[in-house]
Amino acid sequence: MLIVGTMIGAGFCSGREIVSFFGSGISIAVAPMCGLCIFALCVLFLTIGSRIGARSFEKVNAELLGKYHFVADGFLLVNNLIVLSAMIAGCNSLLAPVVPWPVVGPLAAVVCALIAARGSRGMLDCNSLVVPFIIVVLAAVCISGLGTGEIAASLGMFRFSSLPACIVYVSMNMMLASTVLTTLGPLTRKQIVGGSLLASLFITALLALLITSLNCTGKYEAEMPILEISAGAGKWLYVVLSIVTGISIFTTMLTAVGGLCNYLEGKFGGKVFDSALVVIAGVIFSFLGFTRVVSLFYPLVGLFGILYILTCIRYVRRKCPKKRRLRKKTAPQGTAF
Repeated sequence: MLIVGTMIGAGFCSGREIVSFFGSGISIAVAPMCGLCIFALCVLFLTIGSRIGARSFEKVNAELLGKYHFVADGFLLVNNLIVLSAMIAGCNSLLAPVVPWPVVGPLAAVVCALIAARGSRGMLDCNSLVVPFIIVVLAAVCISGLGTGEIAASLGMFRFSSLPACIVYVSMNMMLASTVLTTLGPLTRKQIVGGSLLASLFITALLALLITSLNCTGKYEAEMPILEISAGAGKWLYVVLSIVTGISIFTTMLTAVGGLCNYLEGKFGGKVFDSALVVIAGVIFSFLGFTRVVSLFYPLVGLFGILYILTCIRYVRRKCPKKRRLRKKTAPQGTAF
């Protein structure tokens, strides 16, 4: 639920993120391809976190890059700030018809800071409570938007030209999740594989529904396409999805705030000062606007995130147990059975 809650933010839930990365007429085969990448990266980050056992991504990066860990620290901090600003802007945009002043986003960030003060336990509890509701409502809205006009486009063959976009898209989403997944501490292999598999299956199913719904309705140009789709299905569904979008914004914002506050802890002042600094920085960058932040900065985060993923893969290969390597070297050759 933590993984799903981190990924289903304003960009995902609104459909804007998918359109920014894949354009229009998206093949439904994009969904399982992204799901496979999500599964692999969840296993990778959880394995690293279980092996290192640190509670701060700064310490994790110190293991990954040694004295050059400040490069990865800076990248992840900027990423968290970008996501936080996008969620604040998305929250303000979502509630603009009701509250015309940009105050709801900052207030939500303050609440996130209070929950994040409890550590990973608070984030886990919050996501476990609200994510199932998000999944059910988002699936219902997408199903309401299904038709027959453009469904063939969704069922089309996967174009290999979409593969780089899939990799960058998943990389972008998993960069925020990495700051939490690598700091959860020791987990069993069963927990790592089981949690990663469930999360990737949920995301794959939701992506497939979102893509098909977008193709059937053609709402690619709207700032929040899925909200436009729900409006056509009835006022009650629009209201419910607006609430769900707000909740999904909150869960992603929570992870971003938690990562930033965790990094700043003990560096400048107390928790109150750190939280205030994080919220103020997020609010300042949120004035760029939701669409601009998602369309411009999210793809850049995905591209640089690939380098971080390669660093993590290198670490896992380097830390492969010596006994396993030795067994490969000393295995008998040509033994007959």
